[in-house]
Amino acid sequence: MTNFEINGKEYELKLTFPSIKYLNGLYNGGSYELLGKVMMGDLETFIKIVYAGLLHTCENFKLKDVENVVSELIEQGKLSQNTITKILNEVVVNHPFYKDTVDKLLQDNKQAKEAMEQILK
Repeated sequence: MTNFEINGKEYELKLTFPSIKYLNGLYNGGSYELLGKVMMGDLETFIKIVYAGLLHTCENFKLKDVENVVSELIEQGKLSQNTITKILNEVVVNHPFYKDTVDKLLQDNKQAKEAMEQILK
């Protein structure tokens, strides 16, 4: 379970059908482009995934709210590239909806799989 603090309260980042639908519609390449950006630890994608992971709370957070919190955390030195990659892995790569696809993508690319494992140690 991965949590994210916003407005002084911690929430679980959880992907549901509406959040997955939102994420898969972000990029022209659909879920495959999304997964590529996730595995690269893309900052813009991280912000959108945190936003999507908060949709289930029904708190009506705005994307800009999430971006402001992420910006503050980075400026305070509380959020690193490594942490972003780990969160993206926990929330998206290990989610049952995406996991089989990621496993198949990495199956034929042992270097990418080893690199991901090394980063996530």
